Amino acid sequence: MNAFSHYKFFLLSGLMALCFSVHAEINDEIKELQQEWARIKYTLDKKDHEAALEKLSLKAATIRENQPENADAHLWEGTILSTYSGAIGTLRALSTVTQSRDALELSIKIDPTASKGAAHTYLGALYVLVPEWPIAFGDLEIAEEYLNKAIELNPDDIDVNYYYGYFLMKQRKYEQAEVFFKKALLAPERLGRDIADDGRRKDTKEQLEKVRAELE
Repeated sequence: MNAFSHYKFFLLSGLMALCFSVHAEINDEIKELQQEWARIKYTLDKKDHEAALEKLSLKAATIRENQPENADAHLWEGTILSTYSGAIGTLRALSTVTQSRDALELSIKIDPTASKGAAHTYLGALYVLVPEWPIAFGDLEIAEEYLNKAIELNPDDIDVNYYYGYFLMKQRKYEQAEVFFKKALLAPERLGRDIADDGRRKDTKEQLEKVRAELE
């Protein structure tokens, strides 16, 4: 299995899917993107993901074009593009995941605290999961910078702790990873995000089992 096949596997298995905390000022159009993303990711058969995510990514692009100064619009376009990249072919995935990174960077530029800093979480995850140069832009040092900022902005969030745990697990720091995965499972539920929260808890339990197997 090549590097991009590994990347695609992680995206499709839920590692790349983000369930960001709802920002206090998030508008109804963005909420609809969040809810539709969760429905596709966690309730549709994988064979139906590509078509559904392509349609949703176009909707997200339209919202972003109409709200160019809305950090959450860029945030959710990036989120959807990342999941979409896991459902398409390898060559197209590289282009799409790069667009996802760029959208998240722009979200931070507009408002680094939007959705309690969720863009930092997602960028950290991207830099952990995508292949390193010369294939793509993966970089654990950059990932750590973004994840540290995410922890600073939203220390109790389920996604932040999940991805920090995965970052540590990838480096074989299993005891530290276990701490973050356990904290993710204790994270408070998010209003209106039942599907996303249930999916993230399932992801977390799967990774926690792997960590504990390594510690035995």
